[in-house]
Amino acid sequence: MTGNESIRLERLTDLPDRGAALAGLEEIFFASTTRTEFASAADRAAFLATWTGWFVDDAPRDIWMAVAADGQITGYLTGCKDSAGSVELARRIPKYEVFADHFAAYPAHFHINVRPGWREHGLGRRLLDRFAEDCRADGLPGVHLVTAVFARNVGFYQRAGFTEACQRGPLLFLGRRLC
Repeated sequence: MTGNESIRLERLTDLPDRGAALAGLEEIFFASTTRTEFASAADRAAFLATWTGWFVDDAPRDIWMAVAADGQITGYLTGCKDSAGSVELARRIPKYEVFADHFAAYPAHFHINVRPGWREHGLGRRLLDRFAEDCRADGLPGVHLVTAVFARNVGFYQRAGFTEACQRGPLLFLGRRLC
């Protein structure tokens, strides 16, 4: 691993080898998810499609990739700038609608994963801040994420300015104002 400063952030749509970038995203996704067993290759592919497919198909400009000097994908952020208007995404992702009453104030949301070995070096924060800057430039008032109440990432997001919080069952909504 090299220093964080050697990592560049690129939109998926700006990368010359989209297939290699998506292969890197898939590797990182499965290295990061808590689900490790699948009944079949089709079940595994369906799980990936649930959590990343809409972003790749419908919002590829809102996917930010952290790319090392050697071209390795070290992290990614999948983003959606219109949570309320993304009907297909709501159909795919379980419990998507639980915090729909907060979508007007925090219309954008995202998911971040960083490759093991590159974690805790500021890449997640750089990806998050880049997406937030992009949302702010588009005039969006806020961005949010949903995580588990006791997830270890809660402190990370609070330090990154996600101060609006709402708990519903085991889920925690965290929002960050952009204007």
